[in-house]
Amino acid sequence: MELTVKSDSAATALSALCILHCLALPLLASTMPFLTVVAHAEWLHWLFAGLAAIISASVPFRDVLARTASFLVPAGLGITFLVAGLFAETLGTSETILTVIGGLLVAFAHVRRIIVHR
Repeated sequence: MELTVKSDSAATALSALCILHCLALPLLASTMPFLTVVAHAEWLHWLFAGLAAIISASVPFRDVLARTASFLVPAGLGITFLVAGLFAETLGTSETILTVIGGLLVAFAHVRRIIVHR
């Protein structure tokens, strides 16, 4: 049970980092140009999305209680949005919007599980 809460917390933190990266880093980069490299690093987008997907996907394998629609639907949709954000230019949409929606959905699913486990 403790491992699941740690995984939920890690996935929530990664989702928050994705959201922070998308919303705050471009603003900071405009005032501190050296952050522009971090703001536009494509490998960082793939790393965050990959880690979020792996950690989120591991939760239902370890905890039977995570195999419910109340977790799987928002987490699955969130991961879908995060991955779609990686291909935003191809899809003709905003990477920021997709990533923020995805991050919020993943965070919601995991925070809800943390609350239920307490």
